[in-house]
Amino acid sequence: MTNESPKTPPNKGDKSPLAMAGAGFEFVSSIVFFVIGGYYLDEYLQSEPLWLLIGFFLGFVFAFYALIKRAKENE
Repeated sequence: MTNESPKTPPNKGDKSPLAMAGAGFEFVSSIVFFVIGGYYLDEYLQSEPLWLLIGFFLGFVFAFYALIKRAKENE
């Protein structure tokens, strides 16, 4: 018998710098996407900061959900 550790699947536990950069990009882009959507909805509905703030908080919630999901995949 050899002392080799069992191999993990290719995407399981991927902690490469590109995977971490992808997680950061996903976090930021989801917030930016919802904020831009809220901004344009504010312009269309003439309701100045309301939808921008709602978009920010929805983007923040979605970003944390995606981050937690990715962290559980990497366990």
